[in-house]
Amino acid sequence: MGVLKRFEQRLEGLVNGTFAKVFKSEVQPVEIAGALQRECDNNAAIWNRERTVVPNDFIVELSSSDYQRLAPYASQLGDELAAMVREYAKQQRYTFMGEIKVNLEQSAALDTGLYRVRSRTLASSTSAGQAPAPP
Repeated sequence: MGVLKRFEQRLEGLVNGTFAKVFKSEVQPVEIAGALQRECDNNAAIWNRERTVVPNDFIVELSSSDYQRLAPYASQLGDELAAMVREYAKQQRYTFMGEIKVNLEQSAALDTGLYRVRSRTLASSTSAGQAPAPP
């Protein structure tokens, strides 16, 4: 990851964190969707001219209050976010090594309105079905 990209991420985190603390806004699913797209873009690994691999396993850490609010919908929300990641990857011509999973976790270290996304690339036997169709 380039210096400019890291600077942009730090600046974005600072601005978002400041607004979240000042306005005490809750995390919205659309914010998480955007963060997952950025996570794919920032962690894309070019394997060859036809294949760029992105993470397929995402953990979204939420503050206690945001987690309590979204936890009843965690399974459905995870499925919808995974579908959104799949569609975004298709548009960008990204591929996956395995099934796409999005899970929510509670983090006592985060204030209301703040979240953190962790991702990794996990291979599975179903990876062939996860690649977008060729143009």
